[in-house]
Amino acid sequence: MTEFPSGPLRIFIVDDDQDVIALMTTLLEARGHEIRSNLVGDQAIPQIVQMRPHCVLVDLMMAAIDGYALTGELKKRQELKDTKFVMVSARTGPMWSEKSRAAGLDGYITKPLDIATFAEQVEAFLQ
Repeated sequence: MTEFPSGPLRIFIVDDDQDVIALMTTLLEARGHEIRSNLVGDQAIPQIVQMRPHCVLVDLMMAAIDGYALTGELKKRQELKDTKFVMVSARTGPMWSEKSRAAGLDGYITKPLDIATFAEQVEAFLQ
């Protein structure tokens, strides 16, 4: 397991697909990280603020609130000023990663997830 200055990472996942959350959770917990999640973006906001995660993994396309709107709300919170935000989406192509950077996100990972490299991809955004 990669060592981080403050020990295991606290990571919050927001995705409206329970199977995707389960896969991400399994891959990240296997590396020793603490994972919490929610299927509904706007319901996740108080949980994320309370957890103060090192990283939030956000799905782009969700029903109630999309990943950009959710990230915009979270980035307004002083408690989350040091949190990294990474979009995880099935939308491929440079336009989407560029749009995410322009929206202030720290990274972009495409689905389907590469189970061999996913955890390392997430960790790389935090180093």
